[in-house]
Amino acid sequence: MQLSDTCPQAVLDAIPAAALVVDTERRVVLMNKTADKLIALPRPAVLGQRLPGLIAGLDWLDPALAAGTLLAGKESVLAVGSGNVEVLVDVTPLPAPGNPGGALVVLRDTGDTRESVRRFEQLESLAGIGEIAAGAIHEIRNPLTSISGFIQLIKSRAARQTDQTLLDYCTLIADEIGHINGILSDFLTLAKSQGGKFAAIDIRQLIRDVQGLMYGEAVLSRIAIIPRLPAEPLMICGNGDKIKEVLINLFRNAFHAMPDGGPVTVAATAAAGTVQITVADTGSGMSPPVMAEIFKPFYTTKETGTGLGLAICRRIMHEHNGEITVASEE
Repeated sequence: MQLSDTCPQAVLDAIPAAALVVDTERRVVLMNKTADKLIALPRPAVLGQRLPGLIAGLDWLDPALAAGTLLAGKESVLAVGSGNVEVLVDVTPLPAPGNPGGALVVLRDTGDTRESVRRFEQLESLAGIGEIAAGAIHEIRNPLTSISGFIQLIKSRAARQTDQTLLDYCTLIADEIGHINGILSDFLTLAKSQGGKFAAIDIRQLIRDVQGLMYGEAVLSRIAIIPRLPAEPLMICGNGDKIKEVLINLFRNAFHAMPDGGPVTVAATAAAGTVQITVADTGSGMSPPVMAEIFKPFYTTKETGTGLGLAICRRIMHEHNGEITVASEE
C-alpha cells in the first residue's frame, strides 16, 4: 500500500484548510488547493520537498512525528513566502505498511477562525438582544397605538371645526408616531433573526426584479440603473426576499448619495464558489472615518435616517454566510 492511496486528492481538496500529506522523511506527498495558496509555490516545486524546509516554524514537526504524537490546534507562526502567518496546526499520524511515520498536516489560518468566532458571537449577542427587544417593542407599541387612535379622533374634530392649526399639529404627531414605529420595526429586524426558508436563487433574476421595483424611484431621481450581468445563471442557496431587502437598501443609499442624478451600476460575478454583487454609485464618496462607522447600528449621515439599514444588511449577509464591504473615496 502506498501512502498516497490512503488519502485521495479529492478528500484533501474537500478539507477547508491547508492540508498536506508527508512521508517518513517529512517530504510532501500530497497537498490540497488551499495549501497551494498558502505556500504560494507551484505544486511541482513543493512535492517531494521536506515540509519543515518549505515553511519556517515547523521545526517541532520532526520530533512530534517521530514520537507518533497526535497534535490538535498547536499555535504556530509560520514564515511563508515573504510574510508570517498565524496558524493552528493539526497533525494526524498516518501509519501504513512499509511507510510508518507519515502524517496528515492541516494548517488553519487563525484569522479565518477569529472571524468565524466574531460572527458567531455577534449573531449570538443579537439573538439575546432580540428576545429583550421583542418584549420591549410590544410594550412600547401598545401606548403608541392608543396615542395614534386619540390623535385620529382629535384630527377628525379639528376638521369639523376647520381648525387648520390643530390639523397641522395632529398630522405632525401622526407622522412622528409612524417614524417611531419604523425605528422599532428596523430595530427588531436587526436584533432578531427573521429565519425563512432557503432555496435556489438565480442572482441575475433577483437583480432584475429589484431593478424593476426601483425603476420609478430612479426616474424621479434622474438616475439610470446600469446592469452588468453574465449570460449564464448565478445560482446561490438563500432567502430571496432577504437578499432583495439588501439590494433595495443599497440602491436607495446610492440614490441618496447622488442628489444630482447620474448612473448606478450593478454587477454580479462568480469566482471560487462564491457570487459577488457590486452596487456602485457616482456620488461624492465617503471619507475613511465615515466608512469605518457605516455598518454600526444607529450611525447615519442622513437627516431622517435611523442608521439601521446597513446594519440589517450585514446581519442578513452573515445569515447567508456572506459578507458586505464598502470601498469609496471622497
